[in-house]
Amino acid sequence: MIYITAALILTLSVLVYAIRTRYKSGLSRIPGPFIASISNLWKISAVYHGEIHTQQVKVHEKYGPVVRIGPNDVSFASASAAKQIYRSRPVFAKASPKCGSDFYKAVSPLHNGKRLFNVFSTQDDAYHAKLKRKIGTLYTKAAALEMEPLLDSTIKVFLDKMHQLTASGPHNVDLSLWLHLYAFDSLGDISSSRRFGFLENGKDVGGMIERVDKIYHMTGLLGQASWLQTIQLHVKDYMSRRNPNPLLSYCTDQVTARLEKPTANLDLLDGTLNILRRNPTELSVDEVVSSMYINLIAGQHVLAITLRALVYYLAKYPSCLQKLRAEFAEVDAKYALPSMIPYAELSKLPYLEATIYESLRVHANTGLMLERVVPAEGATIDGYFVPGGTVVGVNAWVLHRDEEVFGKDVDSFRPERWMEPSQEKVNEMKGTMFSFGDGSRRCIGQNIAMVQMTKLLVEFLRRYDISLKDPTKEWHVHGSWVARQSEMDIVVTGLRP
Repeated sequence: MIYITAALILTLSVLVYAIRTRYKSGLSRIPGPFIASISNLWKISAVYHGEIHTQQVKVHEKYGPVVRIGPNDVSFASASAAKQIYRSRPVFAKASPKCGSDFYKAVSPLHNGKRLFNVFSTQDDAYHAKLKRKIGTLYTKAAALEMEPLLDSTIKVFLDKMHQLTASGPHNVDLSLWLHLYAFDSLGDISSSRRFGFLENGKDVGGMIERVDKIYHMTGLLGQASWLQTIQLHVKDYMSRRNPNPLLSYCTDQVTARLEKPTANLDLLDGTLNILRRNPTELSVDEVVSSMYINLIAGQHVLAITLRALVYYLAKYPSCLQKLRAEFAEVDAKYALPSMIPYAELSKLPYLEATIYESLRVHANTGLMLERVVPAEGATIDGYFVPGGTVVGVNAWVLHRDEEVFGKDVDSFRPERWMEPSQEKVNEMKGTMFSFGDGSRRCIGQNIAMVQMTKLLVEFLRRYDISLKDPTKEWHVHGSWVARQSEMDIVVTGLRP
């Protein structure tokens, strides 16, 4: 009898909790999957199966532009909502324990016994603005162009490897791997004038990429519920003491070595250390480490994912590839191989720019909604009053399929959409793009990433032709924190001796 009573009490408690959660003030009118209104299981399941990027698109198609995807989580689909959430003043803060979410804290590893925050992970908007002011000049377009020689050296290694693979004729290449190797090594050169050796060895040296991939997946998965976030932080802190993050250790070692033996390089590490040397109160050594760490751990996925999308869709749609080749033919003739075309020349090519924008649109690098917290007074977003403390946001995969902004054929890869309409419409489309985030928290490394991907793509296509090994086979995309692609078999054929 006592067991039956206990079971009834437990069942009643769960039922009361579910009812109170579902009909939480202010959110009960917002449509969405039933399970999402009483628990975080919908989000957890979608991330666990690597489908959050597509599942969030589907629930918006079913329920409309405003969808409740968790007990305290609301996803928005419109460009106007994105502007309000990410650009408004006062700002919608990044998630914090005050609203029952610590989503971004897990991106900040332990270092010397304390949390190492960076421009992406910090939830303190004042600190973010201060840190961005300190290092922002290192990430401008002008600064990115100054580092172009570093990019060229890594591109050359990549091209040499492609030459070796195709020396005996067309070769089937898993470019999902090789482009990731390039991304990591390229960022190593930009960060500290030192590659990791991934390209030279043709593999993930020391398992660093595998470790970072696991960090991303587990951070995305365990970030979907506050109780999981608490567990995650304790486990990660414990593990970091027993088995230090190899990428963080690498950054610490590089900063220490450069402090002991200064250089006059053009890389980001010298740039941040120069700020520290000019005024030690302006920037700390820990902040130099955190800056290098976020450049590497975040930048390599952003770059690799976008490059994969560019190469995959150009191989899938040969007519787009043909148009792109025709456009850069004239500038190609001005720079005889093996010389490389300066980015200043490539940035003038409209179809190239359109192709990059379309790849960023069709395949955004982030898979999750970028969470923000509604201010205490609440806010009306797309016709719904949302109480203060609610976690809200926009998923790039959803926003980039807004037919009012991008047209009816949003699921098609069509670079021409960026060239056909008026400049006003193109500006609207560009202003809606969300691959690098939005507002004051927009990715600080966007300018560098554009140079990295543009130069590698063009130099690769100047020398090689590409086609899908099996045009009927789709690649595999795992959507968690990032929408990472694999199983990308491309036949690479040398065009010139």
